[in-house]
Formats: sequence, structure tokens, C-alpha cells
Amino acid sequence: MADSRQLTSGAAHAEHHSAKHATPGTYVAVLGALAVLTLIELIVVYLGLLGQILLVLIAISKAWLVLQFYMHLRYERRILTWIFLLPAVAVGILTVIMQFFVA
Repeated sequence: MADSRQLTSGAAHAEHHSAKHATPGTYVAVLGALAVLTLIELIVVYLGLLGQILLVLIAISKAWLVLQFYMHLRYERRILTWIFLLPAVAVGILTVIMQFFVA
């Protein structure tokens, strides 16, 4: 038989853990933000506005949203977010730098 203390502490842990996660409305809002950012990316590409730099910034913003909400890093220690986000920022910076060397 299971110990009643284990069941109680397990339920309390689950309740505490679920209180830290986003609501379904938050996920829908993030989905909407990602859709708007994608639309902006398409407009930038087809109209040629501001070029690569803006596209890189939008891509980094979208990566941040996905990391924070869909990978649930918003509710973890900040170091985990930076571990995933810094490579994206580095690639973005390198992409912008490379634009100056392409003829």
C-alpha cells in the first residue's frame, strides 16, 4: 500500500508545479505572436525592407518565444534559457557580419 504522506506530498508537488505553467490562453497568444512575426518576415522578404538584419532579429525573437513557452524554459532557471538562446544570438551576429563581406 502507498503511504498517505507520499500521496499528499505528491499531490502538493503536482499542484505547485502546475501553478507555474502557462494557461492555454497564453499558448494561443504566443501562437498569435509567432504568426504575426512570420507575417512580418514575409513582408520584409517580399518588399525588401531593411534586409537581413531585421530578419535575424525576428528569427531570434521567435526562437526566444518558442524556448520560453513551448519548451517551458520560462519556468526553469534562467541559465537554461541562455544556454539555448546564446547560440541563436551568435549565429545572428555572424550572419549580420557576413553581410558586409558578400559582394
